[in-house]
Amino acid sequence: MQTILVLTDFSDVALRAAHYAIHLAGQLHCNRILLFNAFQSLEPVANMPVTPEMPVVQANPDELYKESTTQLENLRRTLQPSAPDVTIDTLSEDDILEEAVKKLISKEQIDLVVAGLSDKSNIEKFLVGSHSVRVMETSDYPLVIVPEDAKVTALEKVLLAVDFDILRRGHSLPRLVEILNSLQAELYVVNVAKDEDYSSQTKEDISHLHGLLDKYKASFHYVEDSNVVEGVNEFAAQHNISLIIAIHEKKGFLATLFGKSVSKQLAWKSDVPLLIIPA
Repeated sequence: MQTILVLTDFSDVALRAAHYAIHLAGQLHCNRILLFNAFQSLEPVANMPVTPEMPVVQANPDELYKESTTQLENLRRTLQPSAPDVTIDTLSEDDILEEAVKKLISKEQIDLVVAGLSDKSNIEKFLVGSHSVRVMETSDYPLVIVPEDAKVTALEKVLLAVDFDILRRGHSLPRLVEILNSLQAELYVVNVAKDEDYSSQTKEDISHLHGLLDKYKASFHYVEDSNVVEGVNEFAAQHNISLIIAIHEKKGFLATLFGKSVSKQLAWKSDVPLLIIPA
């Protein structure tokens, strides 16, 4: 792994995410961190989409750029002593966050994106701005979400939340294996099911999963719970988990985790960072 992209709006939450990225860089043997701030000189009124009928507020792009680059440099200087062997670069652009991130993924050869989670009571504020929810929803790259109360510590215990339907298709396996190879942490593989009555297909999935992950000396846990989120969170709390890994597929596991019908959603109720791997 070469480059970690850290999204920042210079808030305390974003600063915590940046410090967490430093720990990730060391454990994943990453040699570069790119601090990125997206500002918008053309901002719709009340954060509404721009339409012919909707007035917009035009700020001075030069002033916004100067302020952004200054704060980025201050952040770089704050972080650099904690990562003497990592190159920390900065970048500021006048662009919509999710669009800018998409461009940077290929241009800067980004391996992992890290961002903070601030207001747990409102999904529309969960990253570093009102556009950030679409960063998660449209991402086809690994994304780490760091809650505001997350402990910035080394990754010693990692929980892989397994959805057999998604894992069976196999698209996420190369990235998952790459990350597990780099983490070298104690691995807990957790599947939460509504009851103990596993189908023959599920039994085959379990056998395949053991074959894939046994080399990591993983421990396998099959939890009975009618609520996937509550089951994962409870297990993470009981075992002092440092990071939760989930596979992202539209209308799949993350749709369950972040669906508005789920009363206690994973990111809201846990102080554990979440690594989303796209399926």
